[in-house]
Amino acid sequence: MSRIVLPVVVAMAAVLAASPGLTQPLPAGGPTAQEIAGWLRQQGLDAVIESDQVRSGANGVAWDLTGFDCTAGRCQSWQFSAGFLIPDMPAGAVDRWNQQRRYLKGFEIERADGTAAVAQYDVLVTPGMTWEAMTEHMRLFASVVPLFALEVGAIVEE
Repeated sequence: MSRIVLPVVVAMAAVLAASPGLTQPLPAGGPTAQEIAGWLRQQGLDAVIESDQVRSGANGVAWDLTGFDCTAGRCQSWQFSAGFLIPDMPAGAVDRWNQQRRYLKGFEIERADGTAAVAQYDVLVTPGMTWEAMTEHMRLFASVVPLFALEVGAIVEE
């Protein structure tokens, strides 16, 4: 039995050692914009830091991460946001989304050239939270925001 268990334990340790970035806890006080950008790049995404935001995107949708509750560049919460300018948004689309869907919440901003529909998702950095947990939040946002874009008419099915 010990001949079987030892190789399994060694193999599991090797896997964990090969991917320390995801299993490591987020830094005390939360990650910086530079750390967020580096993490997104590790996920194979583009990441550009602009002021207090990190611009990125996935699944054909551009989005930003903005840090909040920051001290010395370390932010205790991060907000994923994606916005779409829609010349003729379907009536009630954002209200329908907010009533029928979870996780992302939307709102509208009236502009001279149409309506801006915005989807947001907040992540509170808690003690012991890992980069792996942050990755799950990112994956959820990146997979649901195209559905929001479809609902509000920013993406048209063909």
